[in-house]
Amino acid sequence: MYYIIQYLKHRFTASNQHGIHSPFVYNYLTKCVYRKSKFKVSKSEKVALKSITYFKMEKLKVISATTAFKNLIRQELDLKLLDNATLDFIYSDAPSNDVISIHKEQLHNDSMILVANIYASKNNIAIWEALKQNDAVTVSIDLFHCGILFFRKEQVKEHFKIRI
Repeated sequence: MYYIIQYLKHRFTASNQHGIHSPFVYNYLTKCVYRKSKFKVSKSEKVALKSITYFKMEKLKVISATTAFKNLIRQELDLKLLDNATLDFIYSDAPSNDVISIHKEQLHNDSMILVANIYASKNNIAIWEALKQNDAVTVSIDLFHCGILFFRKEQVKEHFKIRI
């Protein structure tokens, strides 16, 4: 019941690409997130796979309780997952307070962190809110099924709540 209430709140308060004034976010939504996908996976994983392709990311890390998504990245995108390199993309299947601080030295201006299940519990929502407030984060996008963090120094800090 909690999840359904959170979903309805999100649907009523979120916008679509037409309410976005950031060219970077508008292009990301219209040319990536809203595009059709051939992948038969969860919405969070679908957004992750489309984002990896859209931004041509090569240095990836997946923090997941299962290996299924890792295997999908290897098979579908023919990419290797890394641990100790500068990272373009981090996927986490659950919010973690320390995902930014642990990987701080590995993140760069064009890095992206996608956090799945941000509304699965009150604790996950609290962690998501804390991640958005991190000083290094300049753009955060709440898609309900997942949250996305960018570290673009050329952009002012903004938070977007988008329906997908």
